[in-house]
Amino acid sequence: MTYSLQLTASENKGFYLLIFIVGLAVGLLSTVVGMGGGIVMVPALTALAGLAQIEAMATSLATIALISSWNTWRYHRQGLVRWQVVIWVALGSGVCASSAGVIAPNLPERVLVGLLILVLLALAWKTFRIGSISAKETGSRNKSHKTALAIGSLGGLIAGFTGIGGGGITTSLMLVTGITKNKTTVPTSNAIMVFTTSAGALTYALHGDCSWPQLGLIHADYALLLATGAVCSSFIGIRINKIIPLKIRKTILGSILLLITLRLIFQIMS
Repeated sequence: MTYSLQLTASENKGFYLLIFIVGLAVGLLSTVVGMGGGIVMVPALTALAGLAQIEAMATSLATIALISSWNTWRYHRQGLVRWQVVIWVALGSGVCASSAGVIAPNLPERVLVGLLILVLLALAWKTFRIGSISAKETGSRNKSHKTALAIGSLGGLIAGFTGIGGGGITTSLMLVTGITKNKTTVPTSNAIMVFTTSAGALTYALHGDCSWPQLGLIHADYALLLATGAVCSSFIGIRINKIIPLKIRKTILGSILLLITLRLIFQIMS
């Protein structure tokens, strides 16, 4: 069952333009702060497109998978992706995202929104507490693998239950634990999100019938439009990522998280 709003031809143009603009914002988030953009897309898809929370989450994951694949290819060409970290984080995130994707459709919508609010509050608190980090990629290989596996498992659960790619948490934790350097964290986070979100999106796609533009719980037309906007803004975002100070980065990210959290609190109370 689709929850999309029925619009006139003229309204459709404005509606699709808004979705495209959301995609532009998502592209900047993923390339500048290492987040998949689910914190923007999930609320936007419920508010603008009238999707149910579970459909917005599924569409968000599919979109992030497309965006992250594009960003990863570009970052890989620059030699900024730490693939040895990606493998272990992706292992934990893929398994946990798929498991959460099986459980989430059976939970009430208020529970899913409540989980998203808790995650956003935790992310905001974590973001504002990040200091000037210039971590060295040190430590034993076994310790690094265990740390990466734990980070991936947490990110995967968040992705599957909330529709957020988990990039916000994996980016912060990789910096704090020192398994990546500041300049390689965002590129590595994007590579991780490819595996995390693809696993979660595939699980959601298997729920329900596949009849274009809907693939299970995923609205493929919205996902493609969002991804197109994100690809356009990624050219700017990748350049900004190289020069933006950490203080400005964390302030922008933390403020966005708090604003979206407030919006969701009003939604769950109404």
